[in-house]
Amino acid sequence: MLPPDSRATAFELIRPPSGYRLDFAVLTTYTLDLEALLVLPLSVLAHPDGGLEELLADPLRLHQAIRDAGDRVHAFVDEKGIAIPRGARSLYSMLESSVHPVRAPNGGAFHPKVWVARFTAKDDETADDLLRVAVLSRNLTFDRSWDVALASEAPFRSRRYVAASRPLRDFLLELPQLATDGNRLPQDVAERVEGLADQVWRTAFPAPEGFDSPIEFHALGLARGRRSWSPPSSGHTALAVAPFVNRTGLDAVARLGRDDRTLVSRQEELDKLSEDALAAWKQVLVLSDAAQGEAEDGPADADEEGQSDRAGTDQGDPGTGADTRPSGLHAKMIAVEHGWRVTWSVGSANLTAAAFTGSNVEMMASVTGKKGGAIGRGIGHFLDGGFLKLCVPYRRVEQEDEDPRVSEARARLEGARDVLVDADLRVVCVAGDDLWTLTIDGVVPPGDDIEVAVWPVSVAEDRALSPDEPLRWKLPVARLTAFIAFRLRVAVRGVDDIRMTLRLPAVGMPADRMHHVLRGLLDSPEKFLRFLRALLGGLDQLSGWLSEEGKGDGPVAWGVGLGGETLLDDLVRTASRDPDRLKPVRRLIDDLRKTEEGRRIVPDELFAVWTAVEEALAPEPRS
Repeated sequence: MLPPDSRATAFELIRPPSGYRLDFAVLTTYTLDLEALLVLPLSVLAHPDGGLEELLADPLRLHQAIRDAGDRVHAFVDEKGIAIPRGARSLYSMLESSVHPVRAPNGGAFHPKVWVARFTAKDDETADDLLRVAVLSRNLTFDRSWDVALASEAPFRSRRYVAASRPLRDFLLELPQLATDGNRLPQDVAERVEGLADQVWRTAFPAPEGFDSPIEFHALGLARGRRSWSPPSSGHTALAVAPFVNRTGLDAVARLGRDDRTLVSRQEELDKLSEDALAAWKQVLVLSDAAQGEAEDGPADADEEGQSDRAGTDQGDPGTGADTRPSGLHAKMIAVEHGWRVTWSVGSANLTAAAFTGSNVEMMASVTGKKGGAIGRGIGHFLDGGFLKLCVPYRRVEQEDEDPRVSEARARLEGARDVLVDADLRVVCVAGDDLWTLTIDGVVPPGDDIEVAVWPVSVAEDRALSPDEPLRWKLPVARLTAFIAFRLRVAVRGVDDIRMTLRLPAVGMPADRMHHVLRGLLDSPEKFLRFLRALLGGLDQLSGWLSEEGKGDGPVAWGVGLGGETLLDDLVRTASRDPDRLKPVRRLIDDLRKTEEGRRIVPDELFAVWTAVEEALAPEPRS
């Protein structure tokens, strides 16, 4: 299980092992936080064998490495699932070649959460590639929910085809075909996906200790035409955990356990069901208030399934809802005991008709083993070993009927969103004397009494425009982007805005745009100060440095660093604990001070602080 604060655990899934580098990775998600994807390249660069230190020695190389790492990581996301970022950052444009909006073929949601990565040895060309796969219930966001993940890795040795891995191979091969119009995959990326799929098919991914091998994968909703699915075995005891449920999904799972059935879901979802729908379940649980925790202020990531199975799908409203990050139960898993053995299935599928009948694209993975022994893998061991402490028995809370005006207004808002997603829009960029002009070309469809606001994610929301006026912005080259934010609003109390980002086709983008974006990371004294503090702090500080891009331009008090500490204290502390970490600082300052522009970025006040540290570190002459 992934607890709410385990963001670092999720990022570990993409980090190379010692002696390896990330060669290529495919990530799939229903909702996407661009900031979360932006941090991933730094996780890729943080090699445990000192690779990060090598990059820190040359900031320009670091910049290029960040861009290269981003090119190696490709995220496939439901076309409606890109959230509007919290801040306006030019760095998001670095992700445009890595983000691929896709559409489920059967009218549902593109809902899988699976990561597949290939790592290559850095210094041994004869070493086998290493493949890693993770099937998760967590989206690529910063939400605070309880999730589950199954990860495995194995060397690729060109073995014969593995039947258990074929569904994962088929899933990867289908991804380029699901790309939306105007966002087709470049041929080289499609070929790399195809090559990764072939390696996956020839690899047996071992199950965790105590389970039989290999892991079995189940890809749902890819065929043109719906296909039902259920876990691969039935037995006497069953456990089902999912945040979203309906009668169809519950009935399908209830048939798997003849005697003892336990269901764990969300209070509000269970309240929608009749008593008869829950009658087959011996024990029905929800997370306790303490386990759910309080949501933090943050971006409004998607409440993943939104209204849960409305209109026959699990499609949610990415970016809608209150200004809090989703929290509570989000794990999806099914366990069935049959004799002395138990099968666990984890992944993205909720207990709903959309998941079980194939209108959604989903990915599940199953492992089977003995339920007893030194490593207990049975349902009772899981529940009694700690999970029950997070839960309380479900008690129905009667819900008031929703105002029909709210339901009707929400439906109109969702309809306007669907029309907008299908509109033929593109970004057109034209050079000017000092600034470029970014224009949204095409007609943003109006909706009855629906207010639409549009703006590039590289600028603040207060620069949003209405489709009633020309959708045109004057921007520096570093702020040009194909990521365009949309806010749809209806003047009905109780109906939340729909907020989403679309990656639009773009023409006229300058070839050197990324150079301007990267150079902008160090184009002011304060940005340099933040970068300097990041150099001294390592990966965590570097991640923060990227996420702070664009903030705090203006006068700088060089005696005071971020967090109220003096820069001199930071330098002295680093010099005493790890003097080698000052080497990249020395090289960077020397390089910058050679030019007039560099002396503006590293002014005399900062240089005086650095000189004092240098003199203090100088070895004493021998007598």
